[in-house]
Amino acid sequence: MDTAGSPDFDFDPDADEGAYTPRPREAWIAGRAEPSPDTAPVTHPADDTEVATVATPSPEQTARAVAAAVQLGRIDDEELRTGALQIAAGELEARHEELSELITAESGIPLRWAQREVAEAVAVLRYAARHPLPRDGRVNSDGGAATLIREIPRGPVLGVVSPEAPLRSAAHIVAAAFAVGSPVVVAAGTATPLSALALGEALGEVGMPEGSFSILPGAEPVDGDLVRVDTAGPGRGSAVVVTDIAGAADRGEIAERIAVAATRQGGMRPEAVRRAVVSSAVAEELLPALASAVETQVTGNAYDTSVSVGPLPADVTEQAAAWLSDTVAAGATVLAGGTSGEPTLVTGTEDEPAAGPVLAVTVADEPEEALAAVSAPGAAAPAVGLFTADTALAMRAQAQLEAARVVVGDVPDYDPATVRITMHAITTPQLTTLT
Repeated sequence: MDTAGSPDFDFDPDADEGAYTPRPREAWIAGRAEPSPDTAPVTHPADDTEVATVATPSPEQTARAVAAAVQLGRIDDEELRTGALQIAAGELEARHEELSELITAESGIPLRWAQREVAEAVAVLRYAARHPLPRDGRVNSDGGAATLIREIPRGPVLGVVSPEAPLRSAAHIVAAAFAVGSPVVVAAGTATPLSALALGEALGEVGMPEGSFSILPGAEPVDGDLVRVDTAGPGRGSAVVVTDIAGAADRGEIAERIAVAATRQGGMRPEAVRRAVVSSAVAEELLPALASAVETQVTGNAYDTSVSVGPLPADVTEQAAAWLSDTVAAGATVLAGGTSGEPTLVTGTEDEPAAGPVLAVTVADEPEEALAAVSAPGAAAPAVGLFTADTALAMRAQAQLEAARVVVGDVPDYDPATVRITMHAITTPQLTTLT
């Protein structure tokens, strides 16, 4: 079977004798791989070398993909849906090495983190397969009446691939859609569509009903019948609060975890930590350790598995350099790094870095003040990591912080269970009252 990611080559009769040209990778239209007259090159962001060519669907193909999803409406067979997610997870896992290199080629994500991304994509598919939407709902009783509450899919789903996590974001939206029983159309774009197309290959082996899924490189479909879910990162970055440290060994480990979370992938991943707030009781010992940890993050060739920060696109380094220049001019101090694209630690500012592998750290007098710094209106972080041995403080943080996720004892990172948030977003409750 011809698939979107097959390495097949077509003979070009107009080329020099014996020459072969790579066939553009096909789009997935309503569950089937299809070529298109229009194509687009996929290039490596660091040097613009061409990685592959993909078929960009025609307006007719896009309309057909959307219409098939709308016509199908729902995928009621739970065994089929969860089985498809398990099979797709197994296919991705079997191609782990190949897909890691593919992610690095199209996105510039260092290979060590691309390998992590494949594992995260496998994990979210398997999590959703184990936790589909309960088909029978739940019952609430109040006096003499009983209410059956079921979560109903709002309609076919449109998911947008994030260039900062191309395979994982595609897998996340497919996992959420199939877990609730919705057909899904994945808008893969043209910057990083190869990972999503590879997921299409895995799903194409399952035998899902026509219209269950489509993977479309190119422009995002505009259709009011689709429930759009954007998998791109939040407007603000994640944050870390440190209130106490047990010992020297813990100090080094905490510093390393924060430094990696702030700088890996050049600070471009959706969960990137951009701010750290440190209690004054531990600042004297933690800040030097944090500066050392930031300085030792390895930069270089993205295909080197020791590298944490690869070459970054010019627009990212320019934004980071401009932010750093303005911040230092306003009185901030650079504790580590400081040049464009280099892992950098800055203190003395409450502003969040605009882009790049840059971490801004501030010192708070009291733990409560540290929590307030990452929950203030306009500055609230979407996810917060809290390092504390104070259980009561951790419980207060859960109530005080506006973050969607609070991780106690570690930095915020991707959690497959967050697919439940997406499942909630693409469903609506239906109540049936029995009197």
